[in-house]
Amino acid sequence: MFGKRKNPSSPITKPNDQYRLKTTGQQVTLLEDLGDGNVRIAMDRGPVGRDDIVSSRDITPA
Repeated sequence: MFGKRKNPSSPITKPNDQYRLKTTGQQVTLLEDLGDGNVRIAMDRGPVGRDDIVSSRDITPA
């Protein structure tokens, strides 16, 4: 009546999208890899958020 219970697979983890700018240490969120070594990031500056395009070499995992 009831089949064998399968072992649950490991949960799918979301890749970490939190990085820091190497020059200032400010925490940023990786939004998109644009290719050619560039990425689009989001920065929180007070009540206003903004996004920018930087080289992928300018950020490091937080």
